Amino acid sequence: MTLSALEAHPRPDLLRLPYDDYRALPAIANSDLSRLRDALNGRYEKPASMAGALGLGTAFHTALLEPDLYEGGQPGINDSLIWWMVEGVRLKPELVELLDTGTPEPSCVFTEPGTGTLCKLRADLVVPTADQGYTIIDFKTTAARDYDHFLAQCSGYDYDRQAAFYLDALRADRFLLVGVQKVEPFSVFTVEVSPHLLEEGRAKYLKLLRFLQPSAQVPASLSEAVRDITGGINGG
Repeated sequence: MTLSALEAHPRPDLLRLPYDDYRALPAIANSDLSRLRDALNGRYEKPASMAGALGLGTAFHTALLEPDLYEGGQPGINDSLIWWMVEGVRLKPELVELLDTGTPEPSCVFTEPGTGTLCKLRADLVVPTADQGYTIIDFKTTAARDYDHFLAQCSGYDYDRQAAFYLDALRADRFLLVGVQKVEPFSVFTVEVSPHLLEEGRAKYLKLLRFLQPSAQVPASLSEAVRDITGGINGG
């Protein structure tokens, strides 16, 4: 990126926002792009309410990243399982160092320069580096059998799209995906997202963002999803 481009699109500030405030921001999130992808694949569903039982993934992220906020005894959550998974991560010295020096759950709002779309993200962990760059870490609960199985999931589950979306927005140096098994032996698989995967992920998110442009020719099968997603931005 040239100096003029950097000046036109400065790195967005990292914001410390409650999750509900983040969700209310009128901008496109990676989860919106997943809904649009599902519509393309013929399986679109309107977003479900966030009310109800706490999910395992949410409970794990809270315990790992903001342990002071963790509330035990929630319906449907095995607290022992959650802390075994956290212990699996904390047995990795390199991950402990990142957890101890990074900012957990930061949010940001940015304009994607290729499409001019107002977007937002909420990263698991952002770690500043000595040269004023960033490392982004995203933790995934997984049933992957081993490292290779988790690596295959990175593309199949569109983790590559998320990585490119976040890395490009924050102009980060690298993106780490950390898969944490949710069954014994609670192994941890760390994948540094490669330039090849980032290129594939970038193509995915740009394709989806183009469907959200006012001038886009949207297939009838996508119209409901596009209307739902853009309505949140336009006050609909």
